[in-house]
Amino acid sequence: MSRQERISSLLKTEISRLLHQKINDSRIGFISIVDVKISKDNAHAWVYYSQIGSDEDKERTKKGLSSATKFLHAELSKLIRYMALPKLHFRFDDSLEKGSDLIQKINQL
Repeated sequence: MSRQERISSLLKTEISRLLHQKINDSRIGFISIVDVKISKDNAHAWVYYSQIGSDEDKERTKKGLSSATKFLHAELSKLIRYMALPKLHFRFDDSLEKGSDLIQKINQL
């Protein structure tokens, strides 16, 4: 496992834990962190999340995550002291929804 993969895995675990334990923003619905991809220079981390719900729920979650980014970065910097943390960018990942829709269509056949 490469260094970037280990960092990605660590960030995924810690961001998930922080979102469920320390973030009390009602705008953020029940989400799952699917993946974290880090740039080659370790300056940016794209955090991919999935959520099932309406478009309005997803938009509220997007705004909630945007406002929680600085807090998450600060909390992560307390937990992970041995490296400069990348800037976090949250991105919605709709692959689980597409997979669920595909399964429903197959079941209807």
